Amino acid sequence: MALEYHPDKNSSEKDGAQFKLISEAYRILKTQYKNDVKPEKKFADLYPEDAVSWYDKAEALFADRNYDKAVVYYDKVTSQLPRYENAWLRKGDCFSSLKRYDEALVCYDKILELNPQSMRALNLKGICLSDMGLYREALESFDRALDLNPKHAIVWNLKGMCLYNLKKYDKALDSFDRAIKLDNSLAAAWYNKGNLLLQMEKKKEGTKCIEKARKLRQ
Repeated sequence: MALEYHPDKNSSEKDGAQFKLISEAYRILKTQYKNDVKPEKKFADLYPEDAVSWYDKAEALFADRNYDKAVVYYDKVTSQLPRYENAWLRKGDCFSSLKRYDEALVCYDKILELNPQSMRALNLKGICLSDMGLYREALESFDRALDLNPKHAIVWNLKGMCLYNLKKYDKALDSFDRAIKLDNSLAAAWYNKGNLLLQMEKKKEGTKCIEKARKLRQ
């Protein structure tokens, strides 16, 4: 439009005034665009390069099951990025793998401070407590997870194992059944149900469940 109404092409007074209006509109739009556009933050501004490098190093060590060394680098990451849930989760997994359960629980509890609805933290905390033989405490963690997602078959299976270890067989059986109903291909739930039925002297039913688990694992 500026070219169309430029005085060199249109010498009339009306066209000259139109050109000035167009030029002024362009200036305003150009200025507004400059004011609206904000520089994007680089990845390194959000996550410092050394923290990213430490996390990558920790992940490589974790993959190699070199948990002692991985913890050192996850520590560096959480010291610089204290709200980075993945680093806390991985650090907790390292401690759990090293059977340093108290330290693992600190990591999982830290995540739950940051995000009380973290299913992963609740599940891993429950598993950790179960590994420590603290089945009642583990049940509380699994129940919290199931409050968030009652259709999580794996958590129902884990809850069943806690109840089994507490010799609450009827409730354990109900948990395994719920797990199987949600995921009929969950071999662990079939196997655990089979062992429980054998424990309850229901040999025929128990054997069928264990055979089902064996076929699923093939």
